[in-house]
Amino acid sequence: MNKEIFVKDITMGRERINDYFIVIKKGIYSTRNNKKFIGLSLRDSTGSIEGKIWDERVERLKARFEENDLVYVESRVESYQGKLQLIVENIKKEEELPPEHMREFFPVSEHSNADLHKNYEDLIKEIRNPYIQSLFSALNSREDIIKRFFLFPASIGVHHTYIGGLIEHSLSVAEMGKKIVDRIGGDVDLIIAGCLLHDIGKIEEMTIRGGFKYSDRGRLLGHITLGVMMLEELVKEIPGFPEAIADILSHIIISHHGVEEWGSPRKPMCIEAIIVHYLDNLDAKVMGVREHMKESMEDEKWTEYHRLYESKFYKTPGNG
Repeated sequence: MNKEIFVKDITMGRERINDYFIVIKKGIYSTRNNKKFIGLSLRDSTGSIEGKIWDERVERLKARFEENDLVYVESRVESYQGKLQLIVENIKKEEELPPEHMREFFPVSEHSNADLHKNYEDLIKEIRNPYIQSLFSALNSREDIIKRFFLFPASIGVHHTYIGGLIEHSLSVAEMGKKIVDRIGGDVDLIIAGCLLHDIGKIEEMTIRGGFKYSDRGRLLGHITLGVMMLEELVKEIPGFPEAIADILSHIIISHHGVEEWGSPRKPMCIEAIIVHYLDNLDAKVMGVREHMKESMEDEKWTEYHRLYESKFYKTPGNG
């Protein structure tokens, strides 16, 4: 695989775009004249561009790919209502995106991998409870877990949707949790551990096959269930690990979405779980809106409508 043309390079001066992209949106629509077309949004590490498939190609190509697939596109560039788009003539799904090419298709955290590792290690050093320290020693010995923890995004299409997003989000929530203890109380060791572990199941919920997408296991079980299973597996490696600490950390993972309709089978029922829930929600929502502002501005001040948050957002001067 050899990617040559990035979204930032696409101009009206380029007649043909034949290259690899990730499909982030796909839908079948009809014009006012009842003419069917497939609407696409294609991305790489430099941004996204809309695409369309017309005429007889709709039926021929619609089953070849889905959202979050890595595809090879043969297309031409057109301008529509002042925006560039690709008119796709052929599209082929690629089975796998090699890890060494991930950075060509996904944005990367603004923080270096070295800085993220240092922040993570510094936070763990602040934990005083010997059993929770042992828990993170067990976690850090699992290279298969840690590698994905520092690689994966925090979500596929909502917030921290870039390489390193999962660890960046977890660290951000943990840093806020550590600071808020001085103001409102709580067990700082449980809060740091709960913040770092609350989304750990996402490394099983997602896969990088073809690009970041949900795994079969992730769809069936979800990252909350998978996170509790991973925690239980790690706890078994530590002789004499207190059942009460294991239960509280499991409860933090189980309840961090807050309410059942958001995916949590239990509401937060201890101070530490309440703190993790609200800080997780705050960090995810603010970053989700910031990322929406980067890609979906209607004009200089207002974003386009955000379907998940059911609102447009105003860009204040400090968020340029």
